[in-house]
Amino acid sequence: MQNNHARLEKVVRYLESHLDQPMVIEELLSKFYFSKYHFHHLFRAYYGEGVYAMRKRLLLERAARSIVYGVESMTEIAFSCGYENQASFNKAIRKQFSCTPSYIRHQKTVPALKKQQLTSFEDIKMNINVVDRKSTEVLYSRGSGKYNDAAATAWGQLMPFVYSNRLIQPETIMIGISHDDPNITLVDNIRYDACATIVTEMELPEGIERKTILGGKYAKALHKGTYEKLSEAYSYLLLKWLPDSGFELRDQPCFEVYLNRDPRRTKPENLKTEIYIPIK
Repeated sequence: MQNNHARLEKVVRYLESHLDQPMVIEELLSKFYFSKYHFHHLFRAYYGEGVYAMRKRLLLERAARSIVYGVESMTEIAFSCGYENQASFNKAIRKQFSCTPSYIRHQKTVPALKKQQLTSFEDIKMNINVVDRKSTEVLYSRGSGKYNDAAATAWGQLMPFVYSNRLIQPETIMIGISHDDPNITLVDNIRYDACATIVTEMELPEGIERKTILGGKYAKALHKGTYEKLSEAYSYLLLKWLPDSGFELRDQPCFEVYLNRDPRRTKPENLKTEIYIPIK
């Protein structure tokens, strides 16, 4: 199978040639053989923007050219980009080009296109090992909404239960699974699972469930520092390490193991998080 970058380039070419057609993400995943768990993260790592953001940008750049060189009305151009009204189109153009459509038409030019800022990996140093993990039984609670809020909700449900029932043992591991890309999924629909490696037969309250985190081969990396920098670590692993590793992604979600017993009482620079990338 072609490497990820080659297939992503085909996705971009497809977007460029189908801008006038609705984009159905499931069709892209099927057409170019991507896992739903990893496509959006890979795309953003390689191109510095999500697939929806790229399509929107391409449409707006095409619109700007039409404004400069074409004779269509602003309303016609707005409709061709999928905007239902002129106000929304004006707002999008202003955000992308820092000027109004009227300015572009009058000046017959546009400011320099915004360059998407790709992540710099110069300061990222990570030790990466390939490990085989066994399947892991966990208790978990799910939160939804903005990522930080979802995580707070999930841990806020799980931890009082496991502590009040004295289920935490020295060997208990805390794991986080973020299922959705906040640049793609509506904020209200983002899902985050707070997990603890606890096996118990006791009846569980509403909001606490059991599941299995599947085992297999994983790339394991240690991230040191604030949780806000985890996205950069993921980009490094997927963009810099994976292409040269000889491995491909498996169709399972990535997850994080939090090594600090109480992150709330740990300085951000002292936080330690193991990242697991499923590979084959």
